[in-house]
Amino acid sequence: MESYRIGVIYGGISEQKAGMDHYLHQVLAAMKRLAPQHRFVLIDHRRHPIPFRDRFETTIIDLPRPPARVSRWNLFEVPKILSAFDLVFSPGLYGPVRIPPNTASVMVVHDLTRYLFPGFFAFNPMQKVLDLLAYPAMVRRYDHILAVSQATKEDLIARFRLPEDKITVVHHGADETFRPLDPAEAASKLKGSYGIHRPFLLFLGTLEPRKNIPTLLKAFAALTDRIEEDLILVGQKGWKWEPIFQEMERPKVKDRVRWIGYVPDEDRVYFYNAARMLVYPSWYEGFGMPLLEAMQCGCPVVTSKVSALPEVAGSAALYVDPARIETVEEAILRVLKEQGLAERMKEDGLKQAKRFSWERSAGITLTVFEQVMGKKHKQKTGKVRS
Repeated sequence: MESYRIGVIYGGISEQKAGMDHYLHQVLAAMKRLAPQHRFVLIDHRRHPIPFRDRFETTIIDLPRPPARVSRWNLFEVPKILSAFDLVFSPGLYGPVRIPPNTASVMVVHDLTRYLFPGFFAFNPMQKVLDLLAYPAMVRRYDHILAVSQATKEDLIARFRLPEDKITVVHHGADETFRPLDPAEAASKLKGSYGIHRPFLLFLGTLEPRKNIPTLLKAFAALTDRIEEDLILVGQKGWKWEPIFQEMERPKVKDRVRWIGYVPDEDRVYFYNAARMLVYPSWYEGFGMPLLEAMQCGCPVVTSKVSALPEVAGSAALYVDPARIETVEEAILRVLKEQGLAERMKEDGLKQAKRFSWERSAGITLTVFEQVMGKKHKQKTGKVRS
C-alpha cells in the first residue's frame, strides 16, 4: 500500500473546538485511523507544546521578524518547504497560494460569509487584501476544493465561476460525545456546574452578527409572559458582539437571559440534553455544526431556512425566516405547546444525524487526496500510478 507525505497547514488552527478548528481535529484524527500508512505532517509556527499537534509529526516554520500575521506566514514562508510533500492540505481560512508544480493541493472552504455578508465583519487592511487577491487565487490554483456542504459548493461556483467537478462536498460529522442522556440528569449537572435552575431554550455558537442573536432575543422578549423557560446563550464572543449584550439589557429579557461563554464538548452535551430546544436563527452557515450536535443528542431544532441549514437538519427541524421575528416566536411556541411535536422532532433528529459521521468525511477526503495525487503523478510521468 503506497504511502504519501501530506503537509497539513496547521498554523492558524487553535485548540478551541469551534468551526474550522473542530473540523480539522476531527477529520484529521479519523484520516489517521483510516489510512495509517500516510505521513500527516502538521506545519505550524508555534514552538510551545500543543496537545493535538503532539499526536502528529510536525514541522515548525518560525514567523518572520518582526512578528507578522499568520496569513503572511502562509503566503511567504510556508511555500518554501512544500516541495517536500506529495500533497498540501489547507483546512483553514487561508493557506499558501504558491504551490510547487509537482505537489498536489487540496483546500477546504467552510463558507463564503466574508463575500456574501461583508457587513458582518470588522476587516483590517490586510484581511481586505487577502480576500480581494489571495483567497480567489487559492480557490482557482488549488487542484481540488472540499466544500463542507452543497450550499457552499453552489456559492463557490456562483462567486468564483469554478467548474463543478473541481469541488467535492464533504459534510461534517459530530463527535460521539454528543449522545442522548437522561434530561433530568443533564439538568442536575448544569445546576451543579453552572447554577442553571430553570428550564431553558438554548442558543449555541459564537456571538457575532451572522448568528442573528438580536432577532432571537426580540422573539424571546415577546414570549416571556407566555412561557416559563429562560434563554441560555452558550458561546464565546466574536466580533461586533456589543449589540447582543445591549439587547440583553432590555426589561423583558434582562432577568430571563444568561450568557455562559465558551463551554467544552464534555459539558455542551448536557446543555443539549437539558434544553427544551436549540434555537439557531442564523443568517448564513456553511454547515451548522450545532444543529448536528443537537440532533445527535435528541434536542429539537428551530433554525433558519437558508444556506446549508436545511441540508443539515432535513425534515427534522422547524424552519423560520431569519428576517421575521414572528416566525421565530411561532416556532418556539409550537415546540413547547404542540402535543407530541417535541418528541417527534427528537426521533426525526436522531435519524437525520445518522447520515453524518467523521469517518465518512475522512473517507471521502482520503479518496479525493488519492485522486488528486494520481492525476499529479500522471501529469509528471505520463503514467497512471498503480
